[in-house]
Amino acid sequence: MKTGNTKTKVIIGILILIIILLAVYIFVNNKGSKENKFVNINTSATSTKNINFDPLNFTYDIEGEKINLVKGSSVSDIVPGSAEKLETTTFDKPAIGDLNKDGKNDSAILLVQDSGGTGLFYYLVAVVNDIGVVKNTNSIFIGDRIEPVSVIIKDNKIELNYIDRNPNDPMTADPTVKIKKLFEVKNNNLAEVK
Repeated sequence: MKTGNTKTKVIIGILILIIILLAVYIFVNNKGSKENKFVNINTSATSTKNINFDPLNFTYDIEGEKINLVKGSSVSDIVPGSAEKLETTTFDKPAIGDLNKDGKNDSAILLVQDSGGTGLFYYLVAVVNDIGVVKNTNSIFIGDRIEPVSVIIKDNKIELNYIDRNPNDPMTADPTVKIKKLFEVKNNNLAEVK
């Protein structure tokens, strides 16, 4: 009889161990899937702090129009019911960092709009995490058919690097002028630092 009890105890012990290992596995995998980690555009380093919104699945305001991104993309009618579409996509991944000096991660992203013509219009937008409330800023038009290089958040500012044309160059000319601009968010307003 003692042999039967020993076998039962061993089996129960093994089952308890399997349940504990399974619970640890589920906990670790669920924790990892809930963390929002984004890669800065110019590095392979991931953000070390969590953010409670996803910049690739968010609604932005571009020149008074609400653009609802889903997985970094949006397609809408240029005129309701028309065959012409306005496609809005992201340039690379969002930049993540603190823009409003509260120690919480915010986001900056470069959006590209294509209406099917020759133009590709680039807009810089930001999203701030203001005491747990996610707020969208205004958008800033950057240019038409530029060559974006990087969007970085450092020292509470957005650094945008891109290549543009000289002011007198035709739009058919290739961009050749390297440009670096800084932007900051104050009172939920995105503005260029002059």
